[in-house]
Amino acid sequence: MLHPRVKGTHYEMGHHYGSLLRRNGIVIPEQVKERVDFGQRSEDEVSRIFPEVLDEIRGLAEGCQIPYEQVASFILGIGAFPAEPFACSIFAASTNVDVIFGRNHDFYYRFKNCTEAYLTCPDDAYSSIGHSDVFVGRADGVNNQGLAVGITAVEELAVRPGMNFALAVRYVLERCANTKEGVKALSNMRHSAASSFLLADSSGDLTVVEAAPEWVRTRRPEKEENFLLCTNHFLHPEMLEVENQKERCWDSEVRYRSIYESLKSKNGEITLDDAQKILSSHEGYVCFHDKEKGIGTLWSVVAGLKQPRVLRAEGHPCRTGYREDPRLIRVMQSS
Repeated sequence: MLHPRVKGTHYEMGHHYGSLLRRNGIVIPEQVKERVDFGQRSEDEVSRIFPEVLDEIRGLAEGCQIPYEQVASFILGIGAFPAEPFACSIFAASTNVDVIFGRNHDFYYRFKNCTEAYLTCPDDAYSSIGHSDVFVGRADGVNNQGLAVGITAVEELAVRPGMNFALAVRYVLERCANTKEGVKALSNMRHSAASSFLLADSSGDLTVVEAAPEWVRTRRPEKEENFLLCTNHFLHPEMLEVENQKERCWDSEVRYRSIYESLKSKNGEITLDDAQKILSSHEGYVCFHDKEKGIGTLWSVVAGLKQPRVLRAEGHPCRTGYREDPRLIRVMQSS
């Protein structure tokens, strides 16, 4: 896993990183016409919500010396044109001491060398630690306001031009100070594909936003529970109408039950160590290994949001263990 730091205007961040990619021989493949057309039709919604990120994509394209439409269609089509299905697990708990956030990202091992842990410090926006394998977007992260967000993909019935999960997570990290603001932002977007977003902030406000091209709904902790989780299926009754349940990830419900029971057994009063144990467990396929199919956990993140404090396992957490990433705290201390 690489550990880049990007800062400045969005164009500057994109150009700097694009130049690094070019020098290291990383090439964005030429996009098929269908994906180019989809990207062009998505630009209106991205421009409405997050125009700065289009400047970053333009900078990335110029730094890579690749036509803008090719880079834009690749990034704006993420999630709508998945190469392969992937599985993720996320939970958060508001305890008497801290607010704990945890996430495993399970995908094909061949993408391991593309994974990155970004420290992102944009001008006039919130700084964050975020994780991804798609350059501009993020799959999860924690910002300097103590807001955490992560996504799990869900099989949809249809895709439409709009904001994909990677850019939506990036927007929340940069523009939202708390869960309430994040929920409002995600509810105001036209989403290109189906995803669940789990948001947690330092005050203990927990919400899952279940989003699809058709509509968006939210879930909060059940009565007398102080925790919330999501895997790769919808739970809100109205969202089941827009999920392709026949293609549901085979272990999504198993992982959900395993994590739920772990949290329930402690009444949600977990520590960072507890979160690491949950995500490192093979029970319920939470820490996943499949050599035959070449898929497994590429990274795992736990965070305490009061400070905030971010720890990461790069690879299977059962093997690699977690190490703290202090870069966000350093930025906060120097500002």
